[in-house]
Amino acid sequence: MSDKQTQLQQGHEAETILNSEVFKLAFENLKNEYLKMWEDSKELDSALREKLYLAIKNLTTVEKHLRILVEKGKITKSQLEKMK
Repeated sequence: MSDKQTQLQQGHEAETILNSEVFKLAFENLKNEYLKMWEDSKELDSALREKLYLAIKNLTTVEKHLRILVEKGKITKSQLEKMK
């Protein structure tokens, strides 16, 4: 499989994941769970809050990387169509 075909496939798969209702629900539930744990943390438990902050940031990073794959796939598709 060529690099361009790989980018197309990855872009399609990433878009499918991002549009999945199960994925959206899991992401939302996990983020809400982390926020609830942060809200319920004890005043002196800054280490737990820091870990929860990083966990939430990681969720955002995963979503961002999936969106990057989608955009790369769209750009590749556009480039291939121009070559025809």
